[in-house]
Amino acid sequence: MVNILPFLGPPRQPAPRRPGANGKPEEEKPGFFSRITAPGGEQQPPRAAGRGVVVPGRELPHITLNTVQGGKLEIGAPTGKWQMIVVYRGKHCPVSKNYLASLQQIIYELDELGVEVVAVSGDGRERAEAFLEALKATTETKEVTFKIAYSLPLEEMLAWGLFVSEPRNPRETDQPFPEPALFLINPDGEVIIIDYSNSPFARPDLRILVEGIRYIQENDYPVRGTYGYY
Repeated sequence: MVNILPFLGPPRQPAPRRPGANGKPEEEKPGFFSRITAPGGEQQPPRAAGRGVVVPGRELPHITLNTVQGGKLEIGAPTGKWQMIVVYRGKHCPVSKNYLASLQQIIYELDELGVEVVAVSGDGRERAEAFLEALKATTETKEVTFKIAYSLPLEEMLAWGLFVSEPRNPRETDQPFPEPALFLINPDGEVIIIDYSNSPFARPDLRILVEGIRYIQENDYPVRGTYGYY
């Protein structure tokens, strides 16, 4: 398997705040996340406005996305086949690239299980194309056989319940981007596995995942984690 944690270099020091007109450091401006106020004026932990919840056994909010390889792809709708959606952070993330290179190494096993794999990010077409070329260079066979979809809208990221980050600097990207997530969807469009992360360093073990999918299919294993939803 590819090492998914390339050398990231020494930790960067945060840039000092610029002085304002009065000579004092400027106050932090509200970012992408906002605070909500409960009845009585008590402030609650920060949360993303409008962030949805994907319920196990229900459908992922449907969207149609373009792919770098050409054509459109239906995501979240009943397709009559198994589908695995891998949300990656974007072109700027070397951990995402190496994780997807590891996925390419075992893609033949997912093909044998009849699972269509698609990687999705908020990057636009140009950045997604550049990412695909860099990903090909990382794989052992210099090819990528799963689809790369692009331009996942911010509203859809939130509807899918994804954690979303703002770029740390312009070298990353120029817009909020999703943190890693993975969804396994059955032929009826029901979400069977949900995995979220708020960091690039926590992602599902691909070997365990493949064996788990095989077990689910062979044993008609029911969807788990539904307590309290229905």
